[in-house]
Amino acid sequence: MKRNGFTLVEMLVVIAITALLSGLAIVYTHVGQNQVSLSVESSKVAQLILQAKDLSIATYSDKHTTCGYGLHIDYATERYSLFEYDLPSGQAFCPSLSALTAPGYMQSSGALLEDEYAAGSWNIAPAQGVTLVDGGAASGTVRDVVFYPPDPFTLISFDGQTLYDSYNATMAPDTAGGNIYLATVDGSASRAINVSFAGQVNL
Repeated sequence: MKRNGFTLVEMLVVIAITALLSGLAIVYTHVGQNQVSLSVESSKVAQLILQAKDLSIATYSDKHTTCGYGLHIDYATERYSLFEYDLPSGQAFCPSLSALTAPGYMQSSGALLEDEYAAGSWNIAPAQGVTLVDGGAASGTVRDVVFYPPDPFTLISFDGQTLYDSYNATMAPDTAGGNIYLATVDGSASRAINVSFAGQVNL
């Protein structure tokens, strides 16, 4: 006797296999999208650091109002900002490098003010699927990187209180510089953006 059609068991097997393959395809597509977003976001952060360095060089003639440029990373809110370092009210000149790198300078009453550089450069959120990872000050996780004219000097803060440069780097958590860590939210991939005291940025 010739059989036409499929049995119920055969149909259920086909449906189960189709559902399994569809689920795997969705998962791997999502993972792939997060990894692409991570790569793009890492490049974006690195580019902003280099932009801060370029701005610091280009605006040296305006040093009496803007003392430098940098990138601030707020791991608690998962935001980062390209900022300019402005003089506090009542001060006529930018502080010396030794004053900037004094312990606790960033929290002092006479500290330079981090101000928004341009519209859209403040409190930037990472792309969907990407997170900023706080490894802690002791691990060399960067919270602020500042470029201070005229060279410019590269200043890095690991705790949001003290800035280090190549001269006091022996006191820093990482004498070679520091890292900004990003990862996919599912933990499938991570990236470290390294900033050295020589001003080099490496992905």
